[in-house]
Amino acid sequence: MFDVTQRMRDFTLQVYSNMGVSPSAAFEAGKQSRVISRKAGDLIWRTGAPITHWHHIIEGMVAEQVTMDQGLSYPLTLHSRNSCFAKHDLLGDGKAQVDYLAVTDVELLTLPASAYLALVRSDAGFAQHLLGELSSQIRQQNNQLIVNKCSNSALRVIGGLALCAEGLCLAAEASASPSQPQEDSLMLPLSQQMIARLCGVSRTLFSEYIGQLEQGNWVRLQYRGVELQQLSAWRGVF
Repeated sequence: MFDVTQRMRDFTLQVYSNMGVSPSAAFEAGKQSRVISRKAGDLIWRTGAPITHWHHIIEGMVAEQVTMDQGLSYPLTLHSRNSCFAKHDLLGDGKAQVDYLAVTDVELLTLPASAYLALVRSDAGFAQHLLGELSSQIRQQNNQLIVNKCSNSALRVIGGLALCAEGLCLAAEASASPSQPQEDSLMLPLSQQMIARLCGVSRTLFSEYIGQLEQGNWVRLQYRGVELQQLSAWRGVF
């Protein structure tokens, strides 16, 4: 039991330290943190629900979604490993401004809302880290809103695939060594049904457009999923 507890403390200390938190504050935050799991397709928070905890993704992917015209849900941001979510909601009125959907099975490090807010106020390193994440997230959300609100279904598919590419690449870059070469293709660890959901189109429409993208050598359809080709171009969408 001691070994398990000590490993958990060491792990949380490392996570918070990587976000710029001072050692003493990281130790205190670690004592209040818990690890939870969610299954793919689970709605973690629904729009308007009170948020009780800040979440950091250990493994997996979580999408922020809004419901727009015709009742379809569109993604604004895709969070992957080593990123966090619900940060801006807690800085506001404490209620979810969007739906938070587990895109894959996820493992999450959680911190109670009161402890999170205290950490933001008291630790400059943590506040600076959050500011950097929020800046990137706002830019991505604005671009995605324009695509979803003003474009046709074909462009929504392109926007959704580009969102997947950006979210996964940012996570890979955060954990890769500087000398590691960058590949120009990316296998999406998602079912086509889930990708269609992220694109805000039906499975039938998604199959039609993904087939056209394959003919243009933008994607490669494989038994285990969709592989994006010319990855640098996909990332250039946003």
